Amino acid sequence: MVDSIESPPTGPPSMGPHSAPGPLPTVGELAPVLEALGQPAGAVLPLGTPNSQGPRLHVVGPGELLIGKRLRTLDAELGNGDALYLVLMGPSDESRLATWRNALWPLLHVNQLATVSGGAATVRTLGSRDRSQVDSALELSVLVGRRRTHVMSADETVTKFDLNATGWDGTPGSAGYPHFRWMRRHVGRFVAPRLVRESADERIRILDFGCGAGWTGLEAALSSPGAHLSSFDPSPEMVRITGENAARLGIESFEGRPGFGEAPPFPREGEEPYDLVISSGVVSFSPDVDRWLDGLVATLAPSADLVIGDINPHSRGFERRRRRKPLLPVRELNARPREEIRRALEARGLVHMRSGAYQLTRPIPEAMHVNETRLAGVLTRPLLMANRVATFVDA
Repeated sequence: MVDSIESPPTGPPSMGPHSAPGPLPTVGELAPVLEALGQPAGAVLPLGTPNSQGPRLHVVGPGELLIGKRLRTLDAELGNGDALYLVLMGPSDESRLATWRNALWPLLHVNQLATVSGGAATVRTLGSRDRSQVDSALELSVLVGRRRTHVMSADETVTKFDLNATGWDGTPGSAGYPHFRWMRRHVGRFVAPRLVRESADERIRILDFGCGAGWTGLEAALSSPGAHLSSFDPSPEMVRITGENAARLGIESFEGRPGFGEAPPFPREGEEPYDLVISSGVVSFSPDVDRWLDGLVATLAPSADLVIGDINPHSRGFERRRRRKPLLPVRELNARPREEIRRALEARGLVHMRSGAYQLTRPIPEAMHVNETRLAGVLTRPLLMANRVATFVDA
């Protein structure tokens, strides 16, 4: 459900009450910290070094703001695969780090963080936390940012999705599996029953536009007997898993191809467009939303139905996360409000029929995590019921 919106803090980040006195450390003095991050200090140059390319380092001085001319210089200096090591001197709480992360977006996505204190460094990513001793008496934090366009590039996306493909398939019998399947069934059958009734003598053509492990499209096909299902995803491994799931469910007319929404692999020249196109949780992964929407609309047959769903960046839970968490998945920052997507689709000639919501953003996800990791699933059914009660559809 869409909760009331809480406005995020405004204005650029500043040093606040923890400004570091005295001279700022040199690259050499930061060498142990950079090495803890897996970066040889000799390869990093201070931001503003002329006529050079490669990783950049910038130490934030008291009261300094990384905006305006300096941010434009950063855009010009960093190569596509280069990283910025932004050093904040002194102690930093999570909110301060999150504010700096927000200031760097959308040019850079922060996907690594190191905090150094008492001769120890803690290095975090979204999926790991490592602590080691370092030969440094400094107290600081380092935000490591890389270009959004690089993090969301085709090669990076395929590598990441292939690596995590099995996780998108869900685990039957696990505490979270009932909710996993229910969410996909809700989206997959948002309009499918109406299509079945109106075209009982015809084979419905369904396209899962960014299929993951395929369950949203599979649910649509299961509710439309005899339907033809096409599914694509950037990850060849996910397409393979989708095909296995389709065969196991007895869906006889299925085809899967790897590809991206900006240039969808369906339909090819000579192939028919689709009566129902479903895209669930995909648009926020696109580095070029306009191209992605153009690709989406190009797959539709006349009078086709389109179901498009994604996370709501203005929900209370996601607003809170952006204020308090310094590391977030790139799609959370890249997500677009529902109203923006609706306007863009209407500008492309589509007519809005209805909207809905099917996931409380807070506190259900937190409770589900505790249920699955600590409570052996005892709250699975009550939490699923809470989300079902919160589900709504409006005109």
